[in-house]
Amino acid sequence: MKCNIVGESDHDSGLSNVLYWLSRPEQWEAFAKDYGEGLEKLVIDVICAKLLDGLKPRIRFAKKTKYLYMDIMLDYDDFVRLTAEEKKERVMKRLLEDVPPIVRKYKFADFNTELFLSDFNRYYSGLLAELPRTPAQAA
Repeated sequence: MKCNIVGESDHDSGLSNVLYWLSRPEQWEAFAKDYGEGLEKLVIDVICAKLLDGLKPRIRFAKKTKYLYMDIMLDYDDFVRLTAEEKKERVMKRLLEDVPPIVRKYKFADFNTELFLSDFNRYYSGLLAELPRTPAQAA
């Protein structure tokens, strides 16, 4: 199965650096399993742009292609104030919070949702654990 994370942002948000950090070969390997034919691809669009603030996230499943698309909206004014590491942490936490309930909402025929979500949580929790922690976060 393919799991793509893309983004829409303006230059000042710093989201493009987070998306670049996320684009690693291990991501493809983490989801290279056969979870069933009910869902071929998950596309997560992380959005953080001043002009797009206030828009509602889109969630849609294309039955013909078996692609699930979802938006994760980040608050622009809040996000731009974060450090580079805090931006990575914020995106990871939002992925871990937002994606599982949306995927579970759909009842895909012939798709092992729980196995996929277990792998998803393991992979992105691992990335989150790699981030440096401040003394306040470690406590």
